[in-house]
Amino acid sequence: MLIAYSAILIRVMVFKDMPLIRIGSLRLNFGGPHEGPANLLPFKTILPYMLGEKGLLIAGVNLVGNVVLLVPIGFLVPFAWRSMTWKKSLAPAVSAGFAIEGMQAVLRVGIFDIDDVILNGLGVMVGYWTFTMLTKLTRSMKSKYN
Repeated sequence: MLIAYSAILIRVMVFKDMPLIRIGSLRLNFGGPHEGPANLLPFKTILPYMLGEKGLLIAGVNLVGNVVLLVPIGFLVPFAWRSMTWKKSLAPAVSAGFAIEGMQAVLRVGIFDIDDVILNGLGVMVGYWTFTMLTKLTRSMKSKYN
């Protein structure tokens, strides 16, 4: 499942298979710019989104989308590596973001943005934390009923 989801994620985030989604008259463009300078300054794009400078819908799609799309990675990694801890989960969190942004830059299908790496890493960590909470809940319920 981890490999399959990773492949789908690369197709969506790198090759931008769903560049445009229409909801009534609303059009959400996920294609993004393909040229321009890389953003290497952390929070340069995150802060304007959080302050509502680009509009709440665009900010929500950008911020939440970059986090939510990587949550399954953080959730699935502990199934593949049973000895995963939160400290060890930082490596796939950072690696996933750098891999996606690096592929976009190298293949010239997007612009490298360190803020996307941060948001992607946060998504992986949220997935990992969700996994650990569900694991603890499951163990607690098992011990309660045994």
